Amino acid sequence: MLQKLLTGLLLVGTLSIFAQEKVTIAWDVSYSMQDRSTDKEFEFLDKYFNKYPEVTARVILFNGISATTRDFQIAEGNWGAAKQILEKATYDGASGYHTLTDAFEDGTTFLFTDGIENIEKDTPTLGKMLYVVNSKYEHDIKNLKFLALSNKGRFINMAPSEWAINKSIPAMLYTGNVYGDDVVPETVSIAIKGTKNKIVPSSDGSFKLKAKPGDILVVEAPGLPPVEEAMTENSNLNVWIRNEGVELEQVFIQNDQREEGSQMEAFGFDRLEKRKIGFAVTSLKREELNQAVTNISDAVEGRFTGVQKRRNQDLSEAVIRGQNTISNNNFAMILIDGVPIARSNSSRNPMSQRRELSDFIDPNNVADVTILKGYAATNQYGSEGSNGVILIKTKAMAAMEEARDRREEEKEQKRTNQYQSTIKPPPTYSQSYLASLKRQPNTNAARETYFNQREKQITNPNYFIDLFDFFATQNQGLAKTIGSNILEIHANDFAALRSLLFKAKEKKYYDMELDVAKAMLNSHPNRIQAYMDLAKAQENNGNYQAALDLLLAITKGTANPNVDFTPLHKTAHQEIRNLVASHKDKLELSKIQVKHLKKEPLDARIVFDWSDWDADFELTFVNPQRDFVTWKHTAENQDRLLDEQIKGYLLEEFEIAGGEKGLWQVNVKYLGNRTEGNDKPVFLRCLVQYGFGTSNERTEEYVLRLFEKGSEQLAVRLDVP
Repeated sequence: MLQKLLTGLLLVGTLSIFAQEKVTIAWDVSYSMQDRSTDKEFEFLDKYFNKYPEVTARVILFNGISATTRDFQIAEGNWGAAKQILEKATYDGASGYHTLTDAFEDGTTFLFTDGIENIEKDTPTLGKMLYVVNSKYEHDIKNLKFLALSNKGRFINMAPSEWAINKSIPAMLYTGNVYGDDVVPETVSIAIKGTKNKIVPSSDGSFKLKAKPGDILVVEAPGLPPVEEAMTENSNLNVWIRNEGVELEQVFIQNDQREEGSQMEAFGFDRLEKRKIGFAVTSLKREELNQAVTNISDAVEGRFTGVQKRRNQDLSEAVIRGQNTISNNNFAMILIDGVPIARSNSSRNPMSQRRELSDFIDPNNVADVTILKGYAATNQYGSEGSNGVILIKTKAMAAMEEARDRREEEKEQKRTNQYQSTIKPPPTYSQSYLASLKRQPNTNAARETYFNQREKQITNPNYFIDLFDFFATQNQGLAKTIGSNILEIHANDFAALRSLLFKAKEKKYYDMELDVAKAMLNSHPNRIQAYMDLAKAQENNGNYQAALDLLLAITKGTANPNVDFTPLHKTAHQEIRNLVASHKDKLELSKIQVKHLKKEPLDARIVFDWSDWDADFELTFVNPQRDFVTWKHTAENQDRLLDEQIKGYLLEEFEIAGGEKGLWQVNVKYLGNRTEGNDKPVFLRCLVQYGFGTSNERTEEYVLRLFEKGSEQLAVRLDVP
């Protein structure tokens, strides 16, 4: 009887313990989780509820933006209502664990996730016992184990190992361009490693090929080592070929060869592009002549290859093209300031021989000497130039030419430097998917339309930017979730990340701006722009000391010793001055310099930065008298573009100081994208500090969309008093 009583009491106690058990099912609904193995996960939960049939279950559907919570009382192991919530879950947005603030602190938590964390913030306490469960083949094993370890929990991996073998990755069409100094695109070969098929770019440098993400692209150019790079989901490729090496997708392989000098050559008394001259040209400047002699013949001694001085070792008896004739003259033609002078005659006929020495030419009065070789010289100087031409330019002539060129340049500037364009209102941006959303009667209907559209637009990052803009006026949480898909799906696309960064700042979603900036730096640590963007995001979130520390590290190069921050130094110093002026009482100032305590007054400080390196555009600064100057972000400025791509910055700073008083304006003209097939819009952000460093300083910021090729719009208008 006593034994039966004790058994009954024990059973009641056990059931009581089970009745008080709490379990949290934290179900990751970020976009990457939509191909999870739900059958395995549900089987796991079936076994759990069979073992513990009487519990309180809390279901949290979460991503990196928000979380929704619902509680269920499980009886007799029946968890069908909770399961139905999981089955109907929709997957959207980036992933992060900081939204799991409602997990039972005194219960067990099952965290179903792949560990791919796009928004990294502090993870809250996830119960007294945590099980991290993964069912996806693609997962972050290190982060999954860290999540379990940091909570003193366990990791359960249910990923199907055979999935890697059977997984089918569709091929993509990649497009790009080959750029370079004097590069013949047809001599470059591009191939996928392990295949025999090679493609050759067209004459304009453009190329197309099909490949899969993960394939290895091999680029070979004559005289340079091949470059290999793994293909990503970014379908735009750019190849730069210079004498130092080949640059592809932020990879630069150095070579021992050196870049040739200027491609401009002296031709007579002009300067022409070498490839347009059509014959061999060799020039010596004044400083290259032998300075220790008193005659021109000795001054050029040994300075020209293939030039021989005959009987009297005099320049007038120079033979450039060799002995071509026995009876006629083989000596080169000589011109001083464009005027032919008498020359010796090489004929063996004593009656024809003539000596015309050049000793009268003082090398101290010579600006340069040029040798023209080749039959094509005849085209310029007739038969007299058939044996080569020696061009001597005096210092007096060089000075006259310089003065003439300066006068012509001033006339040309005066004639053409009046701005004539009439700025029209910016074109209207439209997309068919936006039109469809606008037709919906309410936000919920628009959201459903978005889910129906999404898979067709998944490879287009600007789709998510456009919908972020669209929903921002209706539902902030939904807008953030949609926009955060950029972090989840296009984390390797720096242009897409910067577009989202601009838009988050524009909407004053400063927390999202910081999340994006951190993700940019995490994915692209060798792009110096990511460090500047993070510093500004820290400032916008009130983390002034963190912003100052990073800006100082940029100026000192310690933020990342492996990259060159020089292009950002000027802007970083100005941003430090802004921080000190606005938040001096909240900063530790022991590390700043004296120059950071004062701003040099300017009429305006203007900073332009843009989302995509591939964009061609022009900025035109027009003063009150309609005079203008243009700054070009085009292939004409190739060295600048190459420097941008190697170092990873997308920013330029301008100043207006001491200029004309009155109304100034800055216009931007969009010229399209350099890469064929890249038709995505570009965002240009403009920061203007009017009256910089004065008591009237004020700041404005604009984000412009550039999308219609050839369109021009106003970026900034300011009145300089």
